[in-house]
Amino acid sequence: MKKKIAIVIVIVLIIIAVLGIIIINNSNKNIQINIEDLATKIAESGAFEDEIAKIDSEMIMSDYNITTDEVEGFVSYQGSGATSEEIVILKVKDKSNLNDVKDKINSRIQERKQAFQSYLPEEVGKIDNNILRVEGNYIIFCVSNDSSKVNQITNDYVK
Repeated sequence: MKKKIAIVIVIVLIIIAVLGIIIINNSNKNIQINIEDLATKIAESGAFEDEIAKIDSEMIMSDYNITTDEVEGFVSYQGSGATSEEIVILKVKDKSNLNDVKDKINSRIQERKQAFQSYLPEEVGKIDNNILRVEGNYIIFCVSNDSSKVNQITNDYVK
């Protein structure tokens, strides 16, 4: 009986060790995203009600209160203002900045919700269904008419 228990314990420990190795390998994988390419794929996906257009980097930095000390690359598309739709993809310089940059995006989300609540309240649902993902050193944020389509494109791209 003691032998069976010892064998079960050894098997459980082996399974835990293997799972730990798999988790560590997956969390350390070096994800490389061409942010321009991914943003273009999302922008051209048909997931947007509005005509979205690429905006300049100064506007992104201002809108999100992000500095070049925090990010090394970014791209953004925004709608005409008639909708809340937008795409922002950032490459953070250092993983230690991920939470700070993500907090700034969350602040922007709250600002947009407040602005659209009185201006176009039907847009608040889109903002609530946003995509906000961290993949390696990248942050992908998108407000669209079809968040499941954007999520699928991002899943396929990051694989």
